[in-house]
Amino acid sequence: MRAYGATVLRSLLIRVAAFILLPALGASKERDMMRRTLCLVVLALSLSLAACAGSTAPPPQGTHPSWLAGTWQGTAWQVAAGKDQGEANVTVTFAGDGTWKASTGAAGTSWLVGDRVVLEGVAPDGAKIRYTLKERERADGREVWGIVEANFGAAAVSLKRIR
Repeated sequence: MRAYGATVLRSLLIRVAAFILLPALGASKERDMMRRTLCLVVLALSLSLAACAGSTAPPPQGTHPSWLAGTWQGTAWQVAAGKDQGEANVTVTFAGDGTWKASTGAAGTSWLVGDRVVLEGVAPDGAKIRYTLKERERADGREVWGIVEANFGAAAVSLKRIR
C-alpha cells in the first residue's frame, strides 16, 4: 500500500513540475504566471500532506499507575443505535506490573496516557479490546470510568475498587 502511494505521489509531482515548467501554448504571460503560482501552491500542499501521511508511531506506553493495582468492579452499558441496550457486570483485576484480567476472560496491559488510563488486550475469541478510562474521586471511593471498544461495538463503563 505504501509503495503504491509513493508511486502515485511521485507521478503527481512529475506532472505538476512539468505543468509549472512548460508554458501553455497561446497563453499570455499574466495567465502563465498565475498558472505557475497556482501549481506551486498545489505542489507545496501536496508535499505537506505527503509528510503528514507518513508512518505514525503507536502511542508511547507510559507507566502503570500504582493506585490501580487491585480488583475493580462495575457495569458496562452498550452504546448502540438499536432499541435494546446490553448491560454487563465487569470485574477487572490489575497486577502491579500493569497487566490486567477481566471477568469476561479478556486480558492485556495498561498504562497512563496523560490523565487517562489505557487498557489494551485480547478477548477470549481473539478480538482486540481497548478501554480508555479516567479516574475520579467520589465520596464513596475512587472510580474509573470511560469507554470500552470491542468487537460488539462500544460501551460506557464505570468501575469502583473493591479490594
